[in-house]
Amino acid sequence: MKANHTIETSAQKRIMWFRRLLLVSIAMLVFLPRAIGQEQPPDQSEVLQELRALHARLDAMEARRAQEREEYERTIAELKAEIGELRNKASMPEPGNQEDELEDLLQNLSAEGAGGGGGSGFIESVGRAFQSFNPDISVNADFVGHYSNREGGEFDDEFLFRHFELGFASYIDPYTRADIFLGIGRHGGEWHTHLEEAYLTYLGLPWDLQPRVGRFKSKFGKANPQHLHALPWVEYPLIIQNYFGDEGLSGDGIGVSWLIPNPRDKYVELTYEVINNDSSLFAGEETDDFVHLFHLTNFFDLSAASTLEAGLTFATAPNDEGHGENRTMVEGLDLTYKWRPPASGKYRSFLWQTELLAAQADLRGGQETTWGMYTAADYQFARRWVVGARYDYSQMPYSSSLHEHGYSIYMTFLQSEYLYWRLGYQYTDRNFRVHDDKREHEVFMQCNFSLGAHPAHGY
Repeated sequence: MKANHTIETSAQKRIMWFRRLLLVSIAMLVFLPRAIGQEQPPDQSEVLQELRALHARLDAMEARRAQEREEYERTIAELKAEIGELRNKASMPEPGNQEDELEDLLQNLSAEGAGGGGGSGFIESVGRAFQSFNPDISVNADFVGHYSNREGGEFDDEFLFRHFELGFASYIDPYTRADIFLGIGRHGGEWHTHLEEAYLTYLGLPWDLQPRVGRFKSKFGKANPQHLHALPWVEYPLIIQNYFGDEGLSGDGIGVSWLIPNPRDKYVELTYEVINNDSSLFAGEETDDFVHLFHLTNFFDLSAASTLEAGLTFATAPNDEGHGENRTMVEGLDLTYKWRPPASGKYRSFLWQTELLAAQADLRGGQETTWGMYTAADYQFARRWVVGARYDYSQMPYSSSLHEHGYSIYMTFLQSEYLYWRLGYQYTDRNFRVHDDKREHEVFMQCNFSLGAHPAHGY
């Protein structure tokens, strides 16, 4: 009985709880719409429209996300392909890659030790700040073996250390650099030491001005300012030898170069030099007058792999003791084209260089006009091998009736930055006799090496 009473009490409690819940639900249905403004439930058609609009927006979002996913996947695939190509290139280096890296490192260290060619800039300023009291010292030796069918030349059918050069370079202070070059060579069967160049270059002047004072090689064209070991040939072209002598046009004096500002921001340099009138082309040492020289250089970037340099030169000085009554004027035109592709520049390159010279000399019998030229081409076909050829034509400075032609070919093996070997042949045809012969065949074997600091050559 007690159990039955417990079951009935529990059932009664559930019925009472259900009745209360039902009364509360009815009250909410009656009074809640009035409490919230007596709003009526929306119509079924409106609800369907809202559901369709939501569904359309969801479809648009899904389509946009799918398109973005495709773009991301395509970009990732392209990046993976590029990474694969880079890994393949890194795993298959070019022949001699380690050797090239080592040589580049040595060359950079050498260039830092040499201090460059006297230009200004942040790197040189840092170099000057840490420059020691000891100058950079360099030694260059030029060994030549020569054969000629002509007897009686400067050196004939023999091996000879033709030329030694000692170089000293250092910054004197933050504003001045000194360069000194001593030459040791054989002339007339005896060894002599002479001063090739010794000049100061002033840095950091305003308006892109850079003066220098002392003894220096004049900036006449491209071949004359270069030292013998920096030439791509065994000897200077015939116009340099005939008009300016074996050492070229040089002397004691002053000079200043100016980078001319221009709207296209191109490299345009104007150089003015005044040197003593010691050249045999003019009056030589018989006069106390001066040689005045102007040189204009224009540099053009034709492409990422090729450049063109064009230069104009004018020089004038008395050719007697009359201080200008009889003068010699010389004009020059030089063109230099270089091709070196960025990707394979260490293995392929091409150089074409041409100079034209004309001179007008006031003589007792009237004015004599003479001229000469050369054109040369060098082709690098391998990492260390260069072949080239040069044609020369030159009249004699004071006689247009005397002239000579020169034809030369040569091959150079660049063993390193500091050593090269060269084999060359030159045929010279003249309309006058030299040691009873108008024609000359010459064969050269050249070995040139450098020690110590190795300054960079001019471009």
